[in-house]
Amino acid sequence: MLESYNHQIETDYGRNLPVFENEEAAKVYYYEQRKENLSLLEDIYAELGLTLNYSVKSLIELEEVYFSFFQENKFRDFQLSIRDLEECMSIYFGEVVTIHLDGASWIVKEYSFTEGAYVKGLQCGRRATYFSNLFEDYYMTVKDASGQKMH
Repeated sequence: MLESYNHQIETDYGRNLPVFENEEAAKVYYYEQRKENLSLLEDIYAELGLTLNYSVKSLIELEEVYFSFFQENKFRDFQLSIRDLEECMSIYFGEVVTIHLDGASWIVKEYSFTEGAYVKGLQCGRRATYFSNLFEDYYMTVKDASGQKMH
């Protein structure tokens, strides 16, 4: 059964990953990407009169901010795409995890199906999760976001 599996999904995914000469270059890239995403999210929060505090409870506020962008059509005001905001949320979530979960850390690894392509993720113990956007199309998971509120 496994011998007939053609890995097309994995190959397609790998085509969209950045390619690097080595793991160190990938680590630098993903580190800079994390910093840029966090800086963007901090700017958004400052504009909204909020502060990122990296607490576990701040993830609830982050979700409220996310849904407020839909309810109040803020994407255009901030010149931001849904994907941009979701990627910022993913990085912030990862930062909160690495701060509050013992043994959790960011990792970068070469993607098995595409030579030279690397993925970023979170690792805790023997478990690792690789991602570019943990919240892709998250707005579709809630049928009625009208219950979401801003502080």
